[in-house]
Amino acid sequence: MKTRNHVILKYSAIWMALLLMPISYGNASSVREVSLNEMLQQSQFVFEGTVTAIEARENSQKRIHTYVTFEIKDIIKGKYHSNIITLSFLGGTVGDVTMAVSDMRLPQEGEHGIYFVESLERLQVNPLYGWSQGHFIVERDVTGIERVMTNRRLPITGVMEYMPDEQMTPGKERIQALSKGVLRDLIVAQDKKGLTVDEFKRVLHERIGQ
Repeated sequence: MKTRNHVILKYSAIWMALLLMPISYGNASSVREVSLNEMLQQSQFVFEGTVTAIEARENSQKRIHTYVTFEIKDIIKGKYHSNIITLSFLGGTVGDVTMAVSDMRLPQEGEHGIYFVESLERLQVNPLYGWSQGHFIVERDVTGIERVMTNRRLPITGVMEYMPDEQMTPGKERIQALSKGVLRDLIVAQDKKGLTVDEFKRVLHERIGQ
């Protein structure tokens, strides 16, 4: 009969093996606050598109991923070989099993938005740069004009001209703030109309050109 100590040692060994196992997903809970310039520079692919399908599947490592398929309407940065792209997000539900990642907000079926993809090759927890910071929703207002919002549906009314990528505290080391879901240099206001899609994309193209 195995003693209690043997059982404890067995489970300790399992936990150590899991901790030492190489995983390329990165940290799922601590997302650094970034600027629009950084996100544009570091994103491999930026596009405007519409979600056409969502499917959760279990991969060969027994991890559940949700695969979101988009129809690309406009490419803002980068190149892609098709007008259809599928992005993989960690988590989802397959049968009776649900794998949830905290603070993850996936694009929804039928959603129209602008998406900043960090890498087209690497498998990540969330393929969008800065998670929700790289996820914008486009919706029509009551007059039929398409306007841009954050993925929490806060209207984006402007973008600051310049914002350092790191915050400085006098006499101390640089402090990197954690994201609250919105780029640090975006101006948002609940009770105002947001930028139109064309106005927002014009800002993006100008920043890319710089």
